[in-house]
Amino acid sequence: MNNPKKRDLKFVIFSAIGIFNTLFDLALYVFVYDLTNSIIVANLCSTTAALIGSYILNSRITFKSKRWTLTGFALFVAVTIFGTWFLQTGIIYALTPVIRSIPEHFWQLFGPLEHVVKTVVPKVLATGVTFIWNFIWYSKVIFKKDDDKVEESIRAAEF
Repeated sequence: MNNPKKRDLKFVIFSAIGIFNTLFDLALYVFVYDLTNSIIVANLCSTTAALIGSYILNSRITFKSKRWTLTGFALFVAVTIFGTWFLQTGIIYALTPVIRSIPEHFWQLFGPLEHVVKTVVPKVLATGVTFIWNFIWYSKVIFKKDDDKVEESIRAAEF
């Protein structure tokens, strides 16, 4: 995508959808974690639900895809699953003991939200990494063909 304004707008829209999906993901993550007491089960459940919403919203709104294909969806799922199930879960798994090793008097500042904050902080940090991972793959690979066709149409219309 050669037009910086279009790229910037696309990134803003991607970010807004990402914030919505992240809040949904976080809420579901905390809910499932409280039910199962498993960060792995909680993250797999929450990210799977968020994945479906993300594909629908990003394909139609962010990248303005005119068609859904099984190949495009499979690639989206593969990239997103790697990012969320493996990359994000690994980061959460590594950061959780670090976060919990912070002295207890710090966490008491959060009062009744202490448990939620301890649970969410590693997830939020890991989400930042997967956010960048996803945007690069979505814009450069998965929805690239649609962008190229739109730019070709714009260039053809200019002449």
